[in-house]
Amino acid sequence: FWLKPSTAPSSRRAGSNAPPQPLHLEAMSRSRVSKPLTEYAGWPKGIYPMSDGWVPPAYPGEEELVAFEDKMNSFKKATLVKRHVCVKDPSFVQLTASDFMEKGEYSLMSFAIAEGPYSGEGEDKSWYLIVYYEPSKKAKVERAFKTAGAEISDYEQVPVDPESAMDEEQSIMFLHGTGSCACIMNSHEYEVFEGDDPWGPKHPDGPLWE
Repeated sequence: FWLKPSTAPSSRRAGSNAPPQPLHLEAMSRSRVSKPLTEYAGWPKGIYPMSDGWVPPAYPGEEELVAFEDKMNSFKKATLVKRHVCVKDPSFVQLTASDFMEKGEYSLMSFAIAEGPYSGEGEDKSWYLIVYYEPSKKAKVERAFKTAGAEISDYEQVPVDPESAMDEEQSIMFLHGTGSCACIMNSHEYEVFEGDDPWGPKHPDGPLWE
């Protein structure tokens, strides 16, 4: 089955009458050879820099980017495993409570299942969860889910790729490396489709969203 979602800045030296110089994207440093600002981990994703190298004044400078990168490099990513599970709304409410998650030492990515054959209304609403935790916490996480009325011991446990292309998984690995956890809620509802097409059947209202 498949889940488907239903004016340029300038710089001037103090006391100088020289005309302001344009802000260049290429970072300059007296002590070392710098790299382009866009190659730093903290560089915001988007349309910048423009073709002439201009970026908004609010964008971080080299010092901020270097400090952020040094801080990130000082953190260690935790080695995690994950499980894909489905729970009903009463269990979901308990499992996503911050104090309950902290005690259970797990993180979640949550997807609401739209009303249909696999999900109802109110307490019968279903949630698709990806559960992340450290392998040594397996028993603790299973107890937490059992306490919330969700038995997950039969669900397959798979390793999380340390080089995962998913930004959410990278964030969760760093968070667990600092002893923290997170619940990432998807803003869409998802429908469960069955069929032979690897992409699943198309929704009849699909063209309205194109």
